Amino acid sequence: MALPIFLILKPSEFNSVVNLKTLTEGKHFRPAAGAALTVICGLVLWKSSLGDAWVNTSYDYLFRFGSHPVTNKVVVILMDNEAYDHFHQTRGQPWDRALDARLLNRLADDGSSIVVLDLFLWQPHRQAEDEALAAALRRQRCIVLAAGQAEVTHPTLAGAHPTLPSEPFLSAAGTNWGVAWLDPDLDSIVRRHWPFPAPGPYPSLSRTTARLAGGQPDDDPREQWLRYYGRYGAWTRLS
Repeated sequence: MALPIFLILKPSEFNSVVNLKTLTEGKHFRPAAGAALTVICGLVLWKSSLGDAWVNTSYDYLFRFGSHPVTNKVVVILMDNEAYDHFHQTRGQPWDRALDARLLNRLADDGSSIVVLDLFLWQPHRQAEDEALAAALRRQRCIVLAAGQAEVTHPTLAGAHPTLPSEPFLSAAGTNWGVAWLDPDLDSIVRRHWPFPAPGPYPSLSRTTARLAGGQPDDDPREQWLRYYGRYGAWTRLS
């Protein structure tokens, strides 16, 4: 048989318990408590790195269950180790621009609708090769060149500006350029591409390409999350 439990309270303590019970049983208590808890959790996630981890995890798990539909007819031509060996190029040294010109002329002959050259053509090299590459650029139906992102290093200022392709390449491309830049998360995984958010002060490589391909990217500020299709993707890869 359970023994009864007696709780002896002073009058002031009794009044506090009664007031607390009245408060917690009110019809507005639970909604208010839920709202307060939501605000507190939001502030904790906002002010700490824990929130970023949850956002990244929610992004990563999309690809565990999502399908991989076929995209537009995209061919990615890689300057990979096989290409370096075949053409006797050296890592860390400028790629032979005569090879780029040959490739672009082949793409022009085959009628490629749009070509994105993800190479930084910042400085002139040998004049004959540069002229051949510029001529091949002018043959394309539509060509987009990559620009770099240069960060401001002034001790009291923070900012960035684009490093554009040099001449004669920029003019040959019809000034179609965009910044190719990424910023990995702390786990070294790239989930979003610049600008953060879009649109930025100047175009990204993907935004310029989308516009020239017939897309209509809007100007509403938003994060740009990458869509991964797996290691071999939904496009053709060539060395």
